[in-house]
Amino acid sequence: MPRHPKSPNGQKKPINPRKRAIQTARKRESRGRIYLAIIVIVIVAVGVGWYVYSSAQSSSGGPDFAIAAPSVVTIHAGNQATSRVNVTSVNNFGGTVQLSASASTGLDATVSPARITGSGIATLTMSANSNGTYTVTVTGTSGSLTHSVTPVVGTSLYATLKTTNGMIVVELYNNSAPKTVTNFVNLAKSHFYDNLVWHRIIPNFVVQTGDPNTKNGGGDRNTWGQGTSPQSVPFEYDSSLHNNVGYVAMASTAAGVGGSSQFYINVNDNSGSLDGKYAVFGNVIVGMDAANALANLPTTNQYPNALNQPADPSNAMLISVTISNSQ
Repeated sequence: MPRHPKSPNGQKKPINPRKRAIQTARKRESRGRIYLAIIVIVIVAVGVGWYVYSSAQSSSGGPDFAIAAPSVVTIHAGNQATSRVNVTSVNNFGGTVQLSASASTGLDATVSPARITGSGIATLTMSANSNGTYTVTVTGTSGSLTHSVTPVVGTSLYATLKTTNGMIVVELYNNSAPKTVTNFVNLAKSHFYDNLVWHRIIPNFVVQTGDPNTKNGGGDRNTWGQGTSPQSVPFEYDSSLHNNVGYVAMASTAAGVGGSSQFYINVNDNSGSLDGKYAVFGNVIVGMDAANALANLPTTNQYPNALNQPADPSNAMLISVTISNSQ
C-alpha cells in the first residue's frame, strides 16, 4: 500500500502543515523520552556502582595498622625485662607509626625503635625497683590513626614447698591467675598447707595435695581428696599456660570449675587432656626431681573412695609452703 494516499489524478495529496508540525513534535517528544530513559539508566548504574564501591570500602576500611603485645608480662624487681610489640599493616597501609610507652607509677618503660613504617617489631623494655603489679600502655600514631595496647606487668612470686622428698620451688603466675594465686598465697601464709599429705599419686600423670582431711597423715583415709578450704576461687583460664611437665594447677570437683585449696604438679605432659579444664597458676623451676620422687612412691587402692594414696603417708608429706619475691 502506498505510504501516502494519492489524489484522483495520481498526485500525492498535500499534507496539512499543522499535521506535519504535530507529527514532528511527537517524534521529537518520543526521542526525548528515549534519551531521558537512557540518562536515568546511566545515573542509576553509576549510583549502584558507587554504592557497591562505598560498601566495600566501608566494610574493609581504608589503610590502617594494628598493634599487639602480650596481655601479661612478668618481670623481676631490680632487673630489666623485654617484650615484643608487633605493628601490622592493614589494607596496604604503608605509613610511619610513631610509638610511645607510658607506664604506671613505679615502672619504667621504653619502646624501641620509636618509628616503624608499614609492619614491624619493636621491643618494649621495662624495669621496676619494687615488687608489685603495674600497667604500661604502648600507643602507635600515624596521622589521624591511633591504636594502643595495655599489658599488665607484674613482678614474680615464688612458693617454696618443703616436702619429705626435697624442696620444690614454684614460680607463681600472679598476673595470669591473680585470684588463684592470691588464694594460694593466703592459704600458705596462714600455714594451711603445713603437714598435709600428697594424697593422690599417679605415676606419669600428677601428684596432688592440699586436702585438710590429710593433716598429719591422719583422719579417715576414705575422705582424703574431698576436703577443701573455707574459701574458693573462680576458674581462671589463660590459653598461654599449659599442663606441661612441671606446671602447677588447681584441682577441682569438675573441669572448668573453680578450685579451693587442692593443687597438683604435672609429672607428665598432660596438656592434651587437662588444658582448659583446670587453672594453671605456676611452674616448678627448682626441685622437679623431688616431684618425680613423690610420683614414684608406692601407692595403695585399699580405700575405695580415695584411690592412688601413698602406701606410707609419712613418706609423702608437704611439710610447709613459704612465699617470697625471690627464689
